[in-house]
Amino acid sequence: MGLPARRVVFEELRERLRSTTVPARQERLASAIPALDRALGGGFPKGTLTTLEGPLCSGRWALASRLLAQATRRGLAAVLDGGAIYPPGLAAAGVSLARLLVVPAPEPLTSARAADALLRSRACGLIALDAPSLRSAVWTRLAGLAHRSGALLLVVTTQAAPELASAAHLRLRFEYTMRDELRLYVRHESVRVACSR
Repeated sequence: MGLPARRVVFEELRERLRSTTVPARQERLASAIPALDRALGGGFPKGTLTTLEGPLCSGRWALASRLLAQATRRGLAAVLDGGAIYPPGLAAAGVSLARLLVVPAPEPLTSARAADALLRSRACGLIALDAPSLRSAVWTRLAGLAHRSGALLLVVTTQAAPELASAAHLRLRFEYTMRDELRLYVRHESVRVACSR
């Protein structure tokens, strides 16, 4: 290919690139915690699998409850309950129980099937669950369904297993420091941001 032909191809490529539209900014679900929302670029990205990781009583479900409250203000949300969900506690956190679907899911396979069905239905903007032990292929499939449905799939766990961690788009880790302060670490596409409470 001679120089004039390359120039023509280059000009055609330049024109095609100019004519393409810039993709819309990813829709986000704000947590109503200003510092966290700023660190996340406006809130939790919808269409992703996100993990909330940390020890018991570290605030993982408190943050999940805030997100459920935000989601039920605009539409439907779901919680896949392994037996620990207390609806009056969710209501006290601001969750609209009339817009919350609580699905009993005591077994890992039940959780996976319920999450799959809810994501395919596109009925819920947020689906929260305790992390069941699932194969990597299942987490990858659920992450893909979350992306296609535009829903936030929120997985609460003490520590993400490698199978889950590899499928997660965003990981938030709660840790206690030596002085009993709670710290939150955000891992988003290999970028870490530390936020103190």
